[in-house]
Amino acid sequence: MANDKKAVLVGTPDVNGGVYLAPAGTSLPTDSVTSLAGTYVACGYVSDGGLQLTPSVSTADIREWGGNLVRRIVQTFDGTLSWEFLQTDEQSMKATFGTSAVTVTAANSTHGKQLAVKLSAALAPSGVWVFQIKDGDNKVRIVVPDGQITTVGEVSFVSGDAIKWPVTLSCYPDSSGNSIYIYTDDGQLSS
Repeated sequence: MANDKKAVLVGTPDVNGGVYLAPAGTSLPTDSVTSLAGTYVACGYVSDGGLQLTPSVSTADIREWGGNLVRRIVQTFDGTLSWEFLQTDEQSMKATFGTSAVTVTAANSTHGKQLAVKLSAALAPSGVWVFQIKDGDNKVRIVVPDGQITTVGEVSFVSGDAIKWPVTLSCYPDSSGNSIYIYTDDGQLSS
């Protein structure tokens, strides 16, 4: 295929939100255009650093008696996604630390809505994660069938910048052996 500048995409989040989470076992989307089921919850703004996908493959060499390489095999595969939540609210904290780590107290006549977040040695439970990206008519959807936030990075509380919650999502394989699915749609309809 020839060079096609329409296939050069930018990673802008969909206008309705970029990061969604649903409970483990929720039906997975299988394309980039079908609306997400009601169990998917938007997790809030992500910082301008965007989303990073890091596939990692380790291999082992098989050599013949004379030392020549005859085959390279995959030993391990690991995929992670990382980003910074830009919001400090119920959804982003539950996604980061788990529902059981977040207590919400409704607003009343003496205080506003309150959150209590408990940080401990426990990880948030795994779930189904969806990341939605749009560039004009082009759509990209990244689906993680079994993902768990396993790292929360350093959080800075400074007057000159937003509080950011850097996280890394570990992606575990589903029953088909796949950890991450990427779906695209170029938005170009045929007549």
